Amino acid sequence: MIVLGGSDGRECFPDVWVLDLDKLVWREVKPDKTYRRLSHSSTQVGSYLFVMGGHDGNKYSHELLLFNLVTLQFEPRSTQGRPPSSRGYHVTTLADSRLWVFGGFDGHIVYDDVWILDLAAAAYLPQVTSFGIFVE
Repeated sequence: MIVLGGSDGRECFPDVWVLDLDKLVWREVKPDKTYRRLSHSSTQVGSYLFVMGGHDGNKYSHELLLFNLVTLQFEPRSTQGRPPSSRGYHVTTLADSRLWVFGGFDGHIVYDDVWILDLAAAAYLPQVTSFGIFVE
């Protein structure tokens, strides 16, 4: 299990933690670049976590971050088309090579919309289907 960011109600965290489910031991991961996030969503797509939106402690974001589960690093990737507006407290899920984004909140507006990121054309995503997460 991986925990990216979060908050204690005062501060927004940029840390990444991995729970070894066999040993029930937490380990902190130190990626080269970190992102403060709370109220974001995280969806596994192959050997990546797609981290969508959320709040960085100052403002809501529409940014899509890709966290590589093999290298345990964030990787810059760009998407095409108009992204959803900045938001947190939304839900994302993967279905039929599409990342679906449902609803959310930006501090003022409660969204009841649905957005789709079509991943079928994303040939840049390696199709790693079997891997382990090893943290020393």
